[in-house]
Amino acid sequence: MLLQSGPQEIDVDLHCSSTAIPHAAGHLVALRTRAEAHVEVEVTHAHVVQVAQKSANTLLRAIEDALPQSTNTTVTLQHLRRFAKPSSLPILAQRRLECPLDHESRSDHSADHEADPHIHRSTDCARDHFATETPFLYLLICAATTLSHEQVLDILISRPPKGLDSSPRLHTIPVPAQAPTSEEQALQWSREYWPTVYKKHNPYGPHPSLVSRAEEALRPLAAEWMALAKKVGWEASESSIGECIGAVVVDPGADEAPVAVVAAGDARWGKTGSGSHQSSGNVMTHAVMRAIGMVARKRRELLAIHEEDLRNAFLDYPTTPMEETVFSQGVVTAGGYLCTELEIFLTHEPCVMCSMAILHSRFSRVVFATRMPRTGGLAAETRPGLGYGLWWLPELNWKLLAWQWVDEELQDDPIPTTDIQA
Repeated sequence: MLLQSGPQEIDVDLHCSSTAIPHAAGHLVALRTRAEAHVEVEVTHAHVVQVAQKSANTLLRAIEDALPQSTNTTVTLQHLRRFAKPSSLPILAQRRLECPLDHESRSDHSADHEADPHIHRSTDCARDHFATETPFLYLLICAATTLSHEQVLDILISRPPKGLDSSPRLHTIPVPAQAPTSEEQALQWSREYWPTVYKKHNPYGPHPSLVSRAEEALRPLAAEWMALAKKVGWEASESSIGECIGAVVVDPGADEAPVAVVAAGDARWGKTGSGSHQSSGNVMTHAVMRAIGMVARKRRELLAIHEEDLRNAFLDYPTTPMEETVFSQGVVTAGGYLCTELEIFLTHEPCVMCSMAILHSRFSRVVFATRMPRTGGLAAETRPGLGYGLWWLPELNWKLLAWQWVDEELQDDPIPTTDIQA
């Protein structure tokens, strides 16, 4: 079926083949949970000693044997490398470990660096010292909360392992206390503190492997589904029944190709387009609410359930040509519960009401294009944004996976500052 989309015709294909609705290139960006967005890097201190490279492993075992049994492993610092080459350390760590100034009493803020010429000299000192390969490594012994500087020094002096100087160069430096939640964070901490390892674990949200597998499944058709959502939003706006906001519900299909189940545009101004645009309109006919209602209508029809017509309130039936096409051809699995196992693609970040409706309907995945920092309920950031992060909260009885679709042609556009509820 051919429909007009501005100046060009488009071919409606519910399986979203490459010849379907024209779409722009883009990519998926996984949303951060509220805990991820709000957590600050927690810094602790750890003891580090300089050791000869050729006897590093022997020395490590000797030092661990010398430590009290309850502290012979860096349990809370497993995300940090035990050994580090001098050249792999960030410049701040190099200064602390190699230059004669008392750096631990100095601030690490860049403003202080600029104000204090001694710090510039110490930076040059460290840079010169680490410019060439050295025959030694730095060993991370344990957290300073485990043993004090004096206790560790006493162990090293009273029971000096072979290969360690009689006057060991023991330092205490700041390091990240918690494991990183991403490769990017691990790299950042490695540049700022100490070589850090990302072990593909996220204590603040869904497991990274779960997110990557889901993203891999979404990626091939995400652009097409987003284009379809934009199309139904455009139709709603052109017919004056609502804002240019659209939603598409997709059944990913366990054994078959993914298929669009329903598509819905915003209809807050009413079917005739006569609603007052000075108000918020009918919030029950936001695109998300209509899409959920259409899925429910399909399930009722499968079960031959006939109940009082609620069309006037919810508009849970097609009102534009594209909506009618998808509704009539899309098939919803019989016997399903609400929207379990279904995915929803949106042109805009949904408002708080629609975000909660997505959760209550048990969608498995949600993808939206445009961030709505003043009204959106899914993003967890507060600068800008409301910071709700409703897609993954421990206190709620349902969680799903969420992404933002970043259109590569529009990714540099400013974030909308509108108060419109999507």
